[in-house]
Amino acid sequence: MELETRAQPAEPDLERIARASLRELGDIRIDDVLAFIDQGLERMPGYLELYRRWESQQWAVADLDFAPDREIWQAASELERQATLWGRRLFFNGEERVTATLAPFVWAAPTPEMEIFLSTQMVDEARHTVFFDRWWREVVGTEAGDMKALLEEVRPRVNEGYNTLFYDRLPSVAQRLASNPGDREAFVEGVVIYHLVIEGTLALTGQRFELNTMRERGLTHTGFYQGFTAVARDESRHVNFGIKVLHDAVQEEPQRFAPLIQRTLVECLPLISGTIQPPDPRYLTEYGHSEQELLEFGLNSLNRRLRAIGINLAA
Repeated sequence: MELETRAQPAEPDLERIARASLRELGDIRIDDVLAFIDQGLERMPGYLELYRRWESQQWAVADLDFAPDREIWQAASELERQATLWGRRLFFNGEERVTATLAPFVWAAPTPEMEIFLSTQMVDEARHTVFFDRWWREVVGTEAGDMKALLEEVRPRVNEGYNTLFYDRLPSVAQRLASNPGDREAFVEGVVIYHLVIEGTLALTGQRFELNTMRERGLTHTGFYQGFTAVARDESRHVNFGIKVLHDAVQEEPQRFAPLIQRTLVECLPLISGTIQPPDPRYLTEYGHSEQELLEFGLNSLNRRLRAIGINLAA
C-alpha cells in the first residue's frame, strides 16, 4: 500500500525577506518574518550584526500608498471599523510611548555596541509612529492639528493593563535609567519590559494575527500590510537584541539577573492578558480569533525565548 505524503512547508528565504522592498513585502508572510527571531534563538546574532541588518533593511513611510486602504475603509461595516481601530490605537500609542522612553536606554547601554544598536532602534520607533500617524490621517481621517493632539484623541483609556504597562512601568524604569545610567538592574528590567514583554510578546503577537487575517482576505496590496510587515521586520531585530542582552546577563551573573528577569515577567503577565482583552469580544471574533488564541501564541513565543535566555518562569 502506498502511503500518502504531505508536502512540508518550504523554509523561508531569509535573505530575500531581509532585503525585500516595501512592495515585495506584500508577498511575504508574517510567520516567515518572525523566523528571524527563531534563527536568533539558535545563533544569537551580535549587536553589530543586528546593526548591519538595520542598514540593509531601510524603508520610508512616504513610499507607501494608502489609497487602497481608504477604499477598503469606506466600504467597511461599523463593526469592522471599530475592531480595526481598537487594535491600531493600541499600536499607535504604543509606538509613541516606546519612542519617548528609549533615550535613557541608549545612555545606560553597558557597551558601545549596544549603544549603537539602540540608536538605530530609536529611528525605527519614530518611523513606526509616523507610519500610524499617516495611516490615521489618510485613511480614517481626523481634525487633530498635530501628532500630540491625534495621540490624545486615539489613546485607549479604558485598558488598565495597557495603561499600566505603557504609562507606568515603562516610563518608571526609563526614569530610573535617566537618573542613574549605571544602574545595571534597571537596564535589565527595562529590556525585559521593553523588548521581551512589549515587543516580543504583545506587539509581534498582534502583528502576526492581524497580518495573517489581512492575507487571508486578500489585502496584501494595501499600504498598511506592506508597512506593518516592515514594522514587524524591524521589531524582529529589536527582539533578537533583547534576547542577547538578557542571555548575556544571565550567563555573566545568574544569581543576580535570573531572579530579576523572572520577577519582572511574573509582574507583567497580568498586564499582557489585560492588554489583549478587547472592550467588545466581537472585535476578535469578527476576524476569526479568540483572546485565548492570542494569549497562548504570545506565551508560547515568550517561553521559547526564555529557554534561549537560559531561564524559565516555573522557577
